[in-house]
Amino acid sequence: MLATTPPKVMRTSARTPGTFVRDISRSIQGALDGAVRRSRDGSLAQRVLRAAAHSWPTAWLIGVTAVAACTAWVAALLLDISAPVPAAVGAVITVALSLNRSLRTGVSLVGATAVALLVAFALYQWWGLHVWTVGVLVVVSLVIGRLMRLGPEGSLQIPVTALFVYFMGEALTDDVIVTRIVATLLGVAIGLVFSFVAHPERPEERITERLSEIGGRLGSLLVAMGQVSGERLTRRQVTEWLTEARALAVETRHLGEEIDELGLGRRFSVGSERAVGRAIVEQHALLQQTSDHVNSIARGLFDATSRGGVRLPEGVGQMLSSTGEALSVHADSLERAIVDGDPATGVLAALEVVEEERSRSVAELKGLDDTGALLLGGSLLSEVDQMAKRLAGSSGR
Repeated sequence: MLATTPPKVMRTSARTPGTFVRDISRSIQGALDGAVRRSRDGSLAQRVLRAAAHSWPTAWLIGVTAVAACTAWVAALLLDISAPVPAAVGAVITVALSLNRSLRTGVSLVGATAVALLVAFALYQWWGLHVWTVGVLVVVSLVIGRLMRLGPEGSLQIPVTALFVYFMGEALTDDVIVTRIVATLLGVAIGLVFSFVAHPERPEERITERLSEIGGRLGSLLVAMGQVSGERLTRRQVTEWLTEARALAVETRHLGEEIDELGLGRRFSVGSERAVGRAIVEQHALLQQTSDHVNSIARGLFDATSRGGVRLPEGVGQMLSSTGEALSVHADSLERAIVDGDPATGVLAALEVVEEERSRSVAELKGLDDTGALLLGGSLLSEVDQMAKRLAGSSGR
């Protein structure tokens, strides 16, 4: 039996109105996940509920962004700003998946908008409106965006905004420029406020939570693979496993892109914040490797069933299940490992079970006469060995 681990305690930021609103979204997400678990496996209802559960975070962000745009528009009208559209645009672009990213996007947007207006105004006064001046405007705008290091959003915002205002012609006055910049600033401020509602946690907390969630799902997938040991695996069954493993690999890759964008571990910070950032980067690297191994296992089972059903030796199945349990224990202790630096002792105990099941698997495989089963078993042993070695290294062994 696996050793029990202390209950997972996630640190959260100070409670804000946005946090309470976010709890509503979490409650809906939990209800959808529960409905998926209660529904019959493979049924149409389960597929619909699973799609809804996976899509809910995106739907929530879309809803929050729409409300932010409406709020910015109304605020511009209440402040007697004659151009509410830039305010709504600023709010839409600024609402993002993290407060840090929202702030950077907002600053980039304000700079891009100001530059776009000034460039368009200067070029119109100098050359007037011609077909070829549109190309010149786009080139100049993109170059300025790169020089200002505004990033993809800001760099593209400059030519887009410039093209819109360029055709105002003589109507592009100093008052129009100031009004649009003020409206954009208003939208950025409102978008930043709504980012607390879209996701109130700090980036480190949110990334840690997602690392834990994906790691737990990888563990559950391995457990599911091992639980059918002794039964004949079907092509349909292993196809579902391979599809889920690939989906988790995509999520892991996207999470890595977000970690790189946030610059965790490379910020101008010291002490615990920098240590947490580096720990997150290290844990994501471990998760990426684990995802690759799980994909290889699913792919191996898929290839083995290309000519019909395959019977997985019971010992090998138990080894996969115990490895999945170890991954789940690691996922549950991830927050303590990242924030406190505590070694995950529960993982080491779980890996002892993996070692026992591995020895059992080797003994069973030696007694097989099926060459295909031997090759498959050897491949699975190799993948499990590498996962166990990396888990042990991350847990202080």
